[in-house]
Amino acid sequence: MSQVHTSQINSLSLLNNQKTSEMTFTEVSPPENAQAGSLVFVSTLRMVEDALKNGVMGFVVAEKIYDQAKELLSETPCVWTTKHINGSMVEILPLFDRKPRSQGKIHPSALIDPTARIGKNVSIDEYAVVKENVVIADNCWIGAHTVIEVSASVGSHSILAPHVVIGSFCEIGNSCRISSHTTIGADGFGYYTDHQNTHHKIAQIGKVIIEDSCEFGTHCSVDRATLLETRIKAGSKFDNYCHIAHNVVIGENALAAAGFMVSGSTIIGKNLVTGGGVHIVGHINITDNVVFAGNAGVTSSIDTPGVYGGFPHLPHKENLKVLSSLASLPKLRRQVARLLKHLNLED
Repeated sequence: MSQVHTSQINSLSLLNNQKTSEMTFTEVSPPENAQAGSLVFVSTLRMVEDALKNGVMGFVVAEKIYDQAKELLSETPCVWTTKHINGSMVEILPLFDRKPRSQGKIHPSALIDPTARIGKNVSIDEYAVVKENVVIADNCWIGAHTVIEVSASVGSHSILAPHVVIGSFCEIGNSCRISSHTTIGADGFGYYTDHQNTHHKIAQIGKVIIEDSCEFGTHCSVDRATLLETRIKAGSKFDNYCHIAHNVVIGENALAAAGFMVSGSTIIGKNLVTGGGVHIVGHINITDNVVFAGNAGVTSSIDTPGVYGGFPHLPHKENLKVLSSLASLPKLRRQVARLLKHLNLED
């Protein structure tokens, strides 16, 4: 069981410690499931009350409710306030993360080519494969059964979970996280179809570059470019089951929910945000600061920042009007049919 002392939490710059106490916490729990040794995050008075009923003695409280909650918490040994609950979770939850990971050890079953260059404090787990001329920088973790192919590179402090594949010559930046069953650098979907409708593969000889601090969920795929590179820029985050085709460029700080798919040679600016199931066609350009609602189908270039939705995509407000009109279509069809019949205009 994890044990986190108050001094470890006090070091977080996002938190303003209200009291000092020599305490150790064993878990982070929702208020309704907490116990005396729990640390809880609360953003409503109801959450504070639920936690106090369970004997909780450690609180991280949203500043916006602290004045209201101060009296309730007056006898509580440890209370911190924060402007942003999620921001404080970023700092605190890793202290309680109990997922096992080896530290600086290379398992004897791992297959590592003699030409590979392995940095300091690198962990490589069971049956991982590291091929010729691979470079793995310091403080990386390579999970079991992961494969890093010829001349690929992995930047420092990056995590490749079990069953990840990094294709030849692809580059993974620093502090990246790639979850299980994700492939970086599979061949792009490129074929020449002759007059007999036979499909001939076009060799995909480019690579993928993933810049620093990018993350991918499970079962994602980023295809290598036909000639040059597919590039995901720094700070971008992708949920499970995302597909990025060959020659695509995605700008900094993208945030894409599950099922995001983009076809080849599309260029996307920075700060993209998508709901789930967004599909984008190939060979278009999308400007910075665009948000797509869930299940949007993007069929043409976008040069104006904003929120879009629907298929084909429309500005969000227009799409909402379309959606609100759909329920009226059966009635409108009946009315039009009666008008046509009255005017003797039926086929």
